[in-house]
Amino acid sequence: MESTRGKILEILRRRHEATVDELTQALELAPATVRRHLDILQRDGYVSVRPVRRETGRPHYAFSLTEAGESFFPQHYMRITGRLVEGIAALGPRETAGKTGRELASLVFERMADDIARTYALQIDGMTLAERLPQTVAALAEEGLVFEVEARAGGYVLEGLDCPCRHIADRHSDVCGYDRLLLGRLLDADVQPMTLPEAGEGCSYLVQ
Repeated sequence: MESTRGKILEILRRRHEATVDELTQALELAPATVRRHLDILQRDGYVSVRPVRRETGRPHYAFSLTEAGESFFPQHYMRITGRLVEGIAALGPRETAGKTGRELASLVFERMADDIARTYALQIDGMTLAERLPQTVAALAEEGLVFEVEARAGGYVLEGLDCPCRHIADRHSDVCGYDRLLLGRLLDADVQPMTLPEAGEGCSYLVQ
């Protein structure tokens, strides 16, 4: 695929949604050029569009990836899906008795976080947080959890990309706590959720 269209797909993957103006600024291209590439991506089924109404003026249009567009990027969900199924199968009658579905889900996710932390304990042996961060990011990528790291005053920001739970998080927000729990286990640090304007719907965390 032409590099400009590939960059558009990458931006939409990162932000999950973007307008022509936002893409124009990110790519440093003319709006007409961006629209032409978006038209081609829409025609080929890689991008979808929806109107975003404003208080005044004409609506903007926000673009996002379709399933075909997302298929351009690696999706290593099988391992984490396997862990989830194994965790559910391992639950015994005493553990499930009297618990709600939400409580059982929390129990399974917590055990899965512990299991992953044990799996990579020997790989993540950095003495400082700065040393442990790249090791943790590499380990989680093997599980299908992709993060980018940015150093900021007071700590580090981890921005989640291509989250396996992104499509259900709006209905079951508890799954986002799984990322935070897992990061805390692996980094042995304080992990707090945060919102980044440029992150769209992605999960971002401040690590200190």
